[in-house]
Amino acid sequence: MKHTEQEILEKSKKVIKDLREKYYSDDNIGKLFFDENHILLKGVKKGTNIPIWNISIKSLFDNEDDLYISDETGEPLYYQNFNLKIHEIGKNSDGKYYLILD
Repeated sequence: MKHTEQEILEKSKKVIKDLREKYYSDDNIGKLFFDENHILLKGVKKGTNIPIWNISIKSLFDNEDDLYISDETGEPLYYQNFNLKIHEIGKNSDGKYYLILD
C-alpha cells in the first residue's frame, strides 16, 4: 500500500468536488477500502490487476456511486454510478478532474 487512507480521502474530496462542483459536500464521501487485486474495468490496462482504493459516494435517492483511485499513482481511474455506468476520469491542464463521457 503506497498511499494512506487519509491521502486517498483528501484526493477523493478534490475529485468529487471537481466532478460535482456546486452539488459537492464532504458528507457525500462514504466508506473507503483498499483492494490489492482489483481487475480494471475500463481504460488502456483493462483486465489487469492493480491495487486500488474504492470510495463510496452518496448519490441520488439513497444510492451510492463508486470512485476508484489507483494506489500506485494516487490518481482517479474511473467513476461508476449507481446504475453501473462507468466513466473514465480525465484531468485538464488546470488540474481539474472531469468525466470522460462515451
